[in-house]
Amino acid sequence: MINTLWNAIFYQPIYNVLIFIINHITFGDVGFAIILVTIIVKLILSPLTKKSIRSQVLMKKMEPEIKQIKKDFPNKEEQAKKTFELYKKYGTNPFSGCLVVLIQLPVILALYSVFYKGLSIDPSKVYSFIQIPATLHTNFLGLIEMSSKSIFLGIFAGVTQFIQGYLSIPVKSKKIEIVKEVGKPEEPKTFQEQLSDSMQMNVRYILPVFIAFIAWKISAAVAIYWIVSNIFTIVQEWYIRRQLSQNTI
Repeated sequence: MINTLWNAIFYQPIYNVLIFIINHITFGDVGFAIILVTIIVKLILSPLTKKSIRSQVLMKKMEPEIKQIKKDFPNKEEQAKKTFELYKKYGTNPFSGCLVVLIQLPVILALYSVFYKGLSIDPSKVYSFIQIPATLHTNFLGLIEMSSKSIFLGIFAGVTQFIQGYLSIPVKSKKIEIVKEVGKPEEPKTFQEQLSDSMQMNVRYILPVFIAFIAWKISAAVAIYWIVSNIFTIVQEWYIRRQLSQNTI
């Protein structure tokens, strides 16, 4: 039941858009069709991505003030009240970013699945009003066969993922200057802070290696999807964060 709904709502529409683009825009060229489909889906998801990035930036900006609230108000109820007021002041909440990611996830998985399952046409998945391409040109730029493995594209996918992951982790904000007693040791990090540091390390260094390996082992088609998706997100992250720094959103 769930698989049927997922196919009907997410997978098949994206698959048929790809077939349509191959037929009427790229004239059989699969590589450029993959690029266009990836960009179209990323553009559709842009409003959600913008909210997610905005939430990340504001939460990082609020971090020193949240730490100060914890110091000034030891009582948990007072802490919660003051923290809620801070969220209201900045117009965000700690769960908005997670919600946006959850909404985008099935669409991203469907997009990935379209390219993961290969480049052959499955008539059972094609809508009746979509014409099945007579021929498919799977040699991208005359250099790379879409169904084959490409170590170059795999490495490039990993590099772009590293850059995207680096930009997605906001720069640590400056700590509030607090007068400390002479010889007083620095406060140890909380479990939450240690967990956050560990996750950031994984996003920056481990995920790019994983993406590079997957992109190389599956096919050049999947590698191109990751590269285009990452480049689009890099530009989007830079633009939105620049706007936020100028307080225009």
